[in-house]
Amino acid sequence: MYGRPIQVFTELKSINKDQHNFRTAKNEMATAKPAGFEIQENLQTNNSERQIHVTGIGELTQPPDRFSITVKCKSTKDNVQDAKNSITRRVDYIIQALKNYSLKPEDYRIFQHTSHVDDMVVVDCEIEAHFLDLNKCQNVSNLLAEKLGPSVSILLPHCYHARGSLDKLRKQVGMLAIHNARQKALEMARVLHLSVGPALQVQELETNEIQGTSRYIEDEPSLNPSIQQNVADATVTINSKVSVCFQLRHPKPKRS
Repeated sequence: MYGRPIQVFTELKSINKDQHNFRTAKNEMATAKPAGFEIQENLQTNNSERQIHVTGIGELTQPPDRFSITVKCKSTKDNVQDAKNSITRRVDYIIQALKNYSLKPEDYRIFQHTSHVDDMVVVDCEIEAHFLDLNKCQNVSNLLAEKLGPSVSILLPHCYHARGSLDKLRKQVGMLAIHNARQKALEMARVLHLSVGPALQVQELETNEIQGTSRYIEDEPSLNPSIQQNVADATVTINSKVSVCFQLRHPKPKRS
């Protein structure tokens, strides 16, 4: 009844790969695989689990895209009406100059204040104008300074970013970092004769925002350095570092 040799274990070498380690000591030498076989078989079995982890860095710089100037004028007279008339003539000229440069009423604001100093009436007026272009902003400023002379004072352009501009830049930097990470993964996979599949995980490791640059040259003469400094101070640089895990695949065989 029990005289038949037991061979069931020796037959297990042909079953599912997950169970190929079940061997009898008697047949170990007969079923031994060439060196490296286990590694190759594990790679084939776990092909869907192949992954590559890489980091990517993205950096973008955004100079200011909005500019404003403030024009101040002042009138001191014996009575209120004369003071107002003096201010009105200059304000009308300033507003017309702004319209000639395509500014709309929503692009500028007028602030006026009347006060008494001793027996005199003082009327102070400020006009704040906003531009999309720095050159246009400078042209208007120079024109008013030339035509109105010392009766007005004009501050240097104030530089800033439009609402939502920096939020858009942050998103672009994040996308650039992911793109750079994928490019790195593609180059590494090419060396391994593999292809890159979809991203399995994306994690932002760090992000930094720096306002101001070192492009300003202090020794340069004239008014331009001060304007350049304002532009440089308002320039924002954002960088982001991400970690991305991609799936690795065997490249598809080329059709003959």
